[in-house]
Amino acid sequence: MHWSRVIQDALAVPRYVNRLSVPNSRQPRTLTSRNNRVYRLGKLRGCCAVVLLLLSDVATAGNLGEGTVVTTATATESAEVTPPDFDLLSFHRENYFITGFTGATEVKFQVSAKYDLWPNLGQHGFYFAFTELSLWNAYRKSSPFVELNYNPELFYVYFHHPGRYFPTPGCALFHERVGIEHESNGESAARSRGWNRAYIESRFACYTEQRQYAIVTLKAWAPPIGIADNPRIAHYLGYGQLSVSLGIEEEQRWYGNADCTLAVRKSRDFDPGHGSIEFDSRWRPRFLEYSRFTPYLFGQFFTGYGETLLSYDAIETKFRVGLGFSDRRTRTE
Repeated sequence: MHWSRVIQDALAVPRYVNRLSVPNSRQPRTLTSRNNRVYRLGKLRGCCAVVLLLLSDVATAGNLGEGTVVTTATATESAEVTPPDFDLLSFHRENYFITGFTGATEVKFQVSAKYDLWPNLGQHGFYFAFTELSLWNAYRKSSPFVELNYNPELFYVYFHHPGRYFPTPGCALFHERVGIEHESNGESAARSRGWNRAYIESRFACYTEQRQYAIVTLKAWAPPIGIADNPRIAHYLGYGQLSVSLGIEEEQRWYGNADCTLAVRKSRDFDPGHGSIEFDSRWRPRFLEYSRFTPYLFGQFFTGYGETLLSYDAIETKFRVGLGFSDRRTRTE
């Protein structure tokens, strides 16, 4: 805003003064004198406003140093800037509620969240996460739960891009992660299952300006400990997992957001029958979006060993569909 405009506005005669100044031969004489007083007060107020603006500008320029030019618009914009908020509690892995089409395929749902133990806007993060995976025989008469798996973990992550979950277009390493995790089903005696792992993870990602992406994630863990109830678990679940994801985050076109992820685990031996393959797909069309937590359509195909801890040594093939839940401002793991 130019100073000439500021002075012009400040010294302008108020509208109500103009209304009082309309010539009218029938107007009382006392009204004219009152009009003059109001006019003088308006001029005085305008002069005071100009002086205050000048003093404020001088003080601001002095604080910013030499060579810094501050305008009224810049000062207003600066006053409106607020520091970004931290999402201390956010989604971690996929959150979903899915079901099969037969009574033999249980309802499966997963709840996963992480808590930021080191809130900052930098490239380092330290989190506590918790994931619960449940199988529910909802179609049987008594609707019993088949199994609950509990998976707490603690991990440090380094992001290669300052934007964390919103990198610039191109291909590069996305993050590295080091952590420890425990997984068990909370059962006792013959149904007890559990293991403890220390792991490392590396992710490579490519992003385009059209918000399309391809992600490759390799996770490897040391030989598990605390496996007295299931000593052969590594023979079926191995020492690592490779995941490949392809997707798009479109906010303008009708097809919205979509993602497909293939995760493969191989056992520690050379038996080609051991291990597992899991394929997840999710889609959120744009016309269904109404908030940052809008659910999406979710489908999952699993075949192999280790869908849950209780059946880690039993081969299974399951297909389920349902709804998934996420925060559109962050990525799931």
